[in-house]
Amino acid sequence: MSIASIASFVYRLVTAGLLGAQLFFAAGAAQVVFSREIAARPPGDPLRQQAADAVGGMLARLDAATLSGAAIAVVCSVLLARNGIPGARGAALFPLLAGLCAAASAFLVTPAIHALRVAGRTGDPAFGRLHALSAALVLLEMIFLLVAAARAPGPGTLFPRTPSL
Repeated sequence: MSIASIASFVYRLVTAGLLGAQLFFAAGAAQVVFSREIAARPPGDPLRQQAADAVGGMLARLDAATLSGAAIAVVCSVLLARNGIPGARGAALFPLLAGLCAAASAFLVTPAIHALRVAGRTGDPAFGRLHALSAALVLLEMIFLLVAAARAPGPGTLFPRTPSL
Protein backbone atom coordinates (compact mmCIF):
# COMPACT_ATOMS: atom_id res chain seq x y z
CA MET A 1 0.00 0.00 0.00
CA SER A 2 1.44 3.38 -0.97
CA ILE A 3 1.77 6.49 1.18
CA ALA A 4 -0.96 8.13 -0.90
CA SER A 5 -3.35 5.24 -0.23
CA ILE A 6 -2.64 5.35 3.50
CA ALA A 7 -3.01 9.14 3.67
CA SER A 8 -6.26 8.97 1.73
CA PHE A 9 -7.62 6.26 4.03
CA VAL A 10 -6.61 8.17 7.18
CA TYR A 11 -8.15 11.41 5.81
CA ARG A 12 -11.45 9.63 5.18
CA LEU A 13 -11.36 7.79 8.49
CA VAL A 14 -10.68 10.92 10.51
CA THR A 15 -13.19 13.19 8.77
CA ALA A 16 -15.98 10.60 8.74
CA GLY A 17 -15.19 9.52 12.31
CA LEU A 18 -15.33 13.08 13.58
CA LEU A 19 -18.58 13.65 11.72
CA GLY A 20 -20.03 10.60 13.45
CA ALA A 21 -18.83 11.84 16.83
CA GLN A 22 -20.37 15.27 16.21
CA LEU A 23 -23.69 13.70 15.20
CA PHE A 24 -23.68 11.44 18.25
CA PHE A 25 -23.01 14.38 20.56
CA ALA A 26 -25.60 16.73 19.02
CA ALA A 27 -28.40 14.25 18.34
CA GLY A 28 -27.85 11.77 21.13
CA ALA A 29 -25.63 12.38 24.11
CA ALA A 30 -26.42 16.04 24.81
CA GLN A 31 -30.16 15.45 24.34
CA VAL A 32 -30.20 12.46 26.70
CA VAL A 33 -28.04 14.00 29.43
CA PHE A 34 -29.74 17.41 29.34
CA SER A 35 -33.31 16.16 28.78
CA ARG A 36 -36.42 18.32 28.90
CA GLU A 37 -37.04 17.15 32.45
CA ILE A 38 -33.58 18.32 33.54
CA ALA A 39 -33.89 21.60 31.61
CA ALA A 40 -37.22 22.31 33.36
CA ARG A 41 -35.56 22.23 36.78
CA PRO A 42 -34.64 25.56 38.42
CA PRO A 43 -31.18 26.98 37.54
CA GLY A 44 -29.54 26.11 40.89
CA ASP A 45 -30.77 22.50 40.96
CA PRO A 46 -27.94 19.98 41.51
CA LEU A 47 -29.20 17.60 38.79
CA ARG A 48 -29.36 20.42 36.29
CA GLN A 49 -25.84 21.52 37.27
CA GLN A 50 -24.53 17.96 36.96
CA ALA A 51 -26.10 17.58 33.50
CA ALA A 52 -24.65 20.90 32.35
CA ASP A 53 -21.21 19.86 33.62
CA ALA A 54 -21.48 16.51 31.81
CA VAL A 55 -22.48 18.09 28.50
CA GLY A 56 -19.74 20.71 28.88
CA GLY A 57 -17.18 17.96 29.55
CA MET A 58 -18.30 16.02 26.48
CA LEU A 59 -18.11 19.14 24.33
CA ALA A 60 -14.59 19.89 25.59
CA ARG A 61 -13.45 16.38 24.60
CA LEU A 62 -15.22 16.64 21.25
CA ASP A 63 -13.51 19.98 20.56
CA ALA A 64 -10.12 18.48 21.45
CA ALA A 65 -10.76 15.50 19.17
CA THR A 66 -11.84 17.80 16.34
CA LEU A 67 -8.74 19.95 16.73
CA SER A 68 -6.50 16.87 16.64
CA GLY A 69 -8.40 15.15 13.84
CA ALA A 70 -8.51 18.28 11.72
CA ALA A 71 -4.73 18.62 12.05
CA ILE A 72 -4.28 14.99 10.98
CA ALA A 73 -6.58 15.48 7.97
CA VAL A 74 -4.66 18.60 6.91
CA VAL A 75 -1.35 16.72 7.14
CA CYS A 76 -2.85 13.92 5.04
CA SER A 77 -3.95 16.51 2.45
CA VAL A 78 -0.41 17.87 2.27
CA LEU A 79 1.02 14.36 1.86
CA LEU A 80 -1.47 13.64 -0.91
CA ALA A 81 -0.66 16.92 -2.65
CA ARG A 82 3.05 16.11 -2.52
CA ASN A 83 2.26 12.78 -4.16
CA GLY A 84 0.52 14.53 -7.05
CA ILE A 85 -3.07 13.67 -6.13
CA PRO A 86 -5.42 16.16 -7.84
CA GLY A 87 -7.48 18.31 -5.47
CA ALA A 88 -5.51 17.27 -2.42
CA ARG A 89 -4.28 20.74 -1.53
CA GLY A 90 -7.82 22.14 -1.58
CA ALA A 91 -9.04 19.21 0.53
CA ALA A 92 -7.24 20.73 3.52
CA LEU A 93 -9.71 23.62 3.60
CA PHE A 94 -12.76 21.86 5.09
CA PRO A 95 -11.00 20.09 7.97
CA LEU A 96 -9.13 23.32 8.66
CA LEU A 97 -12.44 25.20 8.89
CA ALA A 98 -13.86 22.52 11.20
CA GLY A 99 -10.76 22.87 13.37
CA LEU A 100 -11.16 26.64 13.53
CA CYS A 101 -14.78 26.23 14.65
CA ALA A 102 -13.65 23.79 17.34
CA ALA A 103 -10.97 26.24 18.47
CA ALA A 104 -13.53 29.05 18.72
CA SER A 105 -15.77 26.76 20.76
CA ALA A 106 -13.01 25.51 23.05
CA PHE A 107 -11.21 28.78 23.69
CA LEU A 108 -13.93 31.43 23.43
CA VAL A 109 -17.54 30.26 23.56
CA THR A 110 -17.47 27.37 26.05
CA PRO A 111 -15.39 29.27 28.66
CA ALA A 112 -17.79 32.23 28.37
CA ILE A 113 -20.80 29.93 28.88
CA HIS A 114 -19.10 28.33 31.88
CA ALA A 115 -18.27 31.73 33.41
CA LEU A 116 -21.90 32.87 33.12
CA ARG A 117 -23.10 29.58 34.62
CA VAL A 118 -20.69 29.87 37.57
CA ALA A 119 -21.82 33.46 38.11
CA GLY A 120 -25.43 32.25 38.26
CA ARG A 121 -26.40 34.21 35.16
CA THR A 122 -28.07 31.41 33.18
CA GLY A 123 -31.14 33.61 32.70
CA ASP A 124 -29.02 36.32 31.07
CA PRO A 125 -29.74 36.85 27.34
CA ALA A 126 -25.99 36.56 26.68
CA PHE A 127 -26.14 32.99 28.01
CA GLY A 128 -28.81 32.09 25.45
CA ARG A 129 -26.88 33.77 22.63
CA LEU A 130 -23.70 31.90 23.57
CA HIS A 131 -25.58 28.59 23.61
CA ALA A 132 -26.99 29.36 20.16
CA LEU A 133 -23.49 30.22 18.94
CA SER A 134 -22.14 26.99 20.40
CA ALA A 135 -24.83 24.97 18.60
CA ALA A 136 -24.11 26.85 15.36
CA LEU A 137 -20.41 26.04 15.64
CA VAL A 138 -21.16 22.33 16.11
CA LEU A 139 -23.48 22.46 13.08
CA LEU A 140 -20.80 24.19 10.99
CA GLU A 141 -18.24 21.61 12.06
CA MET A 142 -20.61 18.84 10.93
CA ILE A 143 -21.15 20.51 7.56
CA PHE A 144 -17.42 21.03 7.00
CA LEU A 145 -16.63 17.44 8.01
CA LEU A 146 -19.39 16.07 5.78
CA VAL A 147 -18.03 17.98 2.78
CA ALA A 148 -14.48 16.90 3.64
CA ALA A 149 -15.44 13.22 3.93
CA ALA A 150 -17.55 13.31 0.76
CA ARG A 151 -14.88 15.04 -1.31
CA ALA A 152 -11.90 13.20 0.13
CA PRO A 153 -8.93 13.16 -2.23
CA GLY A 154 -7.03 10.03 -3.01
CA PRO A 155 -5.78 7.58 -5.53
CA GLY A 156 -8.37 5.84 -7.72
CA THR A 157 -9.41 3.20 -5.19
CA LEU A 158 -8.52 2.64 -1.60
CA PHE A 159 -8.56 -1.14 -1.86
CA PRO A 160 -7.71 -2.21 -5.39
CA ARG A 161 -8.81 -5.68 -6.36
CA THR A 162 -6.18 -8.28 -6.89
CA PRO A 163 -6.42 -10.07 -10.19
CA SER A 164 -8.18 -13.39 -9.89
CA LEU A 165 -6.47 -16.48 -11.19
